[in-house]
Amino acid sequence: MNKLDFLEELRYYLRNLSSQDQKEITQDFEEHFEMGRAEGKTDEEIVRSLGSPQQIAKDLQSTQQYEKVPVNHSEQNQFPRIGIIIGLFFFNLIIILGPSIGIAGTILGIWVIAFSFVAQLFIAGVQWIIHPESFYLFELFSSITLAGSGLLIFIVINYVTNAAIRIFSRYIAFNVRLVKGEDRA
Repeated sequence: MNKLDFLEELRYYLRNLSSQDQKEITQDFEEHFEMGRAEGKTDEEIVRSLGSPQQIAKDLQSTQQYEKVPVNHSEQNQFPRIGIIIGLFFFNLIIILGPSIGIAGTILGIWVIAFSFVAQLFIAGVQWIIHPESFYLFELFSSITLAGSGLLIFIVINYVTNAAIRIFSRYIAFNVRLVKGEDRA
């Protein structure tokens, strides 16, 4: 992929941003290409070092959401903002942190359980190869049952993990909006 292909693909994935933002971002990447060429790199090497245009656009769009909020820096608004920050800090520390760690630990534990259920099938296979005389069909069928249960748990916990990440991201964004003084509208 050369410079033109890279920038065209990047513009395509940045189509949800304003034209001004798109222009600034593409100018930054054009400068990146110029600096890379000055160092003796080819377009392909520069593209490889930059990464996927789709991933770059995704990262830029997620950071744009937090940077768009204008901040009012007048002296009279600083004390309430500091109070909000201190209040949020203690609220998050006392009320939110404990349950969040508990939920994250539970999710991690369920991932480990699902993995161990699926791994049980492979462990039973190794046991059958090493000690075939002491291997019973009950062990085989219970291993198959556990592996099936583990796969079902994988599916469910994947959805639960994604939902927890979305909720946590929204909560962080809410905290940022609250600190910056953005209205809820």
